[in-house]
Amino acid sequence: MRQSIRSIVLVLILLLLILLADLRPGLAQSEPFEGPLPQLARLELTVQVDYDTKRVAGTATLTLQNTSPTQLVRVPLLLNRLMRVEAVRGDDGRDLTFRQHVTVFEDLGKYQVRAVEIDLPEPLPSEGTSRLTVVYAGYLVGYTEVGWLYVRDHVDRDFTILREEALAFPVVGVPSLDVNTRSGVRAPFTFEVSATVPKDLVVATGGEQVGHTVHDGLATWRYRSREPAPYLIVAIAPYGVAEAEGLHVFYFSEDTDGAQMVLQAARRAAARYQEIFGPLERPLALNVMEIPEGWGSQASLYGGIIQETSAFRDHDQLYQLYHELSHLWNARDLDKPSPRWNEGLAMFLQGRLAREIDGWDGEAAALQRTATRLLEQCGSGQPCGRIPLRQYGHERMTDVSYSVGRLMFAALYHALGESAFDRALRRHFQAHKLSGANTDDMVRAFVDVGGSVAQRIFNDWLATTAWIDRLRDADSLQAVFNYF
Repeated sequence: MRQSIRSIVLVLILLLLILLADLRPGLAQSEPFEGPLPQLARLELTVQVDYDTKRVAGTATLTLQNTSPTQLVRVPLLLNRLMRVEAVRGDDGRDLTFRQHVTVFEDLGKYQVRAVEIDLPEPLPSEGTSRLTVVYAGYLVGYTEVGWLYVRDHVDRDFTILREEALAFPVVGVPSLDVNTRSGVRAPFTFEVSATVPKDLVVATGGEQVGHTVHDGLATWRYRSREPAPYLIVAIAPYGVAEAEGLHVFYFSEDTDGAQMVLQAARRAAARYQEIFGPLERPLALNVMEIPEGWGSQASLYGGIIQETSAFRDHDQLYQLYHELSHLWNARDLDKPSPRWNEGLAMFLQGRLAREIDGWDGEAAALQRTATRLLEQCGSGQPCGRIPLRQYGHERMTDVSYSVGRLMFAALYHALGESAFDRALRRHFQAHKLSGANTDDMVRAFVDVGGSVAQRIFNDWLATTAWIDRLRDADSLQAVFNYF
């Protein structure tokens, strides 16, 4: 009897040790991964969503390139904290050794993830490529506790989204914002997706649909990227689809009329942006996916647009669509980390297109409100009162880029005039739409067109915080614009 009790105690201790090992804060017997991280070149994702158990099961095949000058012996991945890797195989089908544990980011303590470390079968030389297949499964949960209020992802028949923000599939990275950022700008990647869901649901991604089959009450949807994309989003809902001239709008059933409104507005806005920026690298072929309010709109020509439902139900909210569409005419951002001035440009353009397309007469008042809020937000020694826009990426202040950047581009527009402003945007985009661009490239394009006037505006709004004193001393925002 005593021996039996001892055996039970030993078993319980062993189970406790296993549990603690899975929750330990670091990777056992491993040196910290300093980077640069390998680059994802291609993602092949096969996934099934079980709405009865609320579980996601998938197989992700990642083609990775070693961008480090030294050989790579292991690959770090991140996955949603309630998911688990079940197996990892090399390109030859052999099982690979890996370790996994639940941990938090060392510099973002509320960001809890599953960290995975895979041992490569042989060292990968610099610029070499490796293909790994990761089998995983588990539950999908969001990350609102981190402060990302839009990442409320979960499995639900009304709407499910699989995306990188919630780590719904394996993502290259380590539990450190600093290390991930220092690894540089991630290049676009190609993707193929095969998603199996109940047959009454529709799957949408930013890619081209290449298959749809139904068997035993389940439907399998297949997509592939048209060109390398900056992200993969898989949206699942009982969608309807409206389409015209290369545009596909996936909409909730109650928003049939709104889908037509969005479709026509997208056509008009795309035509206007093409007049401003010039042509895209290829004819427009774009998927727009409706998402619930508060889930975070996002846009890419090849990753697709996810657009919150308010733009489908209120004509006055179409500016949200204009904002996201403008990003299709952004050259790939090469800054690391980026100050995200592109968001400020999108904010300015959303108001401009609302005025030009919809006859909105509130643009000047909206800009003045932005200026008033910034004076309150950036006073009394606050960071945005002393740190210039150019440094926002390094200081993790890009939430302010939207408003400060909006006023900067409004100042450029008023000082240079519409024709010169558009000529600078066109010159910048056409020169860099294939290669990508950094902040200096954008500044150079405007200074080439606007000369010393443009340079003074960038000195005030991008390189310094002189704009705050100008706003504080002026009677109105228009008076600040008139100064230049």
